[in-house]
Amino acid sequence: MSLKFSLMITSVALAAILAGAWLADVYREHDSRAMLLPDQVITLFPDPKPLTAFALTDDRNRVFDLASLKGKWSFLFFGFTYCPDVCPTTLAVLARARDNIAKNTVGAEDIQFVFVSVDPNRDTAGKLGQYVEYFDASFLGVTGDNAQIANLAGQLGAAYQVAITPGVEDYPVYHTTAVFLVDPQARYHAVFTPPHDAEAISKRFKVVRELEAAGEALTSGLLSGGRAAARSPLFLQAPAEFPPQGR
Repeated sequence: MSLKFSLMITSVALAAILAGAWLADVYREHDSRAMLLPDQVITLFPDPKPLTAFALTDDRNRVFDLASLKGKWSFLFFGFTYCPDVCPTTLAVLARARDNIAKNTVGAEDIQFVFVSVDPNRDTAGKLGQYVEYFDASFLGVTGDNAQIANLAGQLGAAYQVAITPGVEDYPVYHTTAVFLVDPQARYHAVFTPPHDAEAISKRFKVVRELEAAGEALTSGLLSGGRAAARSPLFLQAPAEFPPQGR
């Protein structure tokens, strides 16, 4: 492929992504670009970051690793089962978001919600299973040794701190309240920032999924002769359900 043709593909794809008025702002943070929807519910990365190998265990004592993220959209939330408020509140919101997504025509078959416990000292597989199933039977709880939890968390920029005190059972755990979105290629695709709202999350995810599908169609069409652009209009118009900034 010639350099000129490669540049054409890149410029057309980026122009299509940025053409929508609803992708209002492009900014630099930690030397990487990100696009914000008008109300800043989600930060969408135009160049998703491929994740690297990690190894955790799910609530059924099965391996949960990089391969477990492939083929599905994954919503990841970090926390712990002894969490008094943020974790149960967020998981309840995610359960409602999943219900909303499932009602969509595409459905929720290619989606998984994963609760990553950063407190393996107390959160056994059995405890994790009981905890996440309270919110939704399809939710998955995972944990592992401290090094592997830190491995995955570090790749996503998920900050946490476990303040274990010898002889103290009720020690504090501090963790991010963000929800991380990993795409079916196991790439860090977007992040949802609090305060979380089920309807907002499901609507933004619908658009993210459509953008990804349209981008793949656009790239495929360009590679086969440039015929896909006409089939990808959703880059060019704002979804009516998104409120203007400030509401």
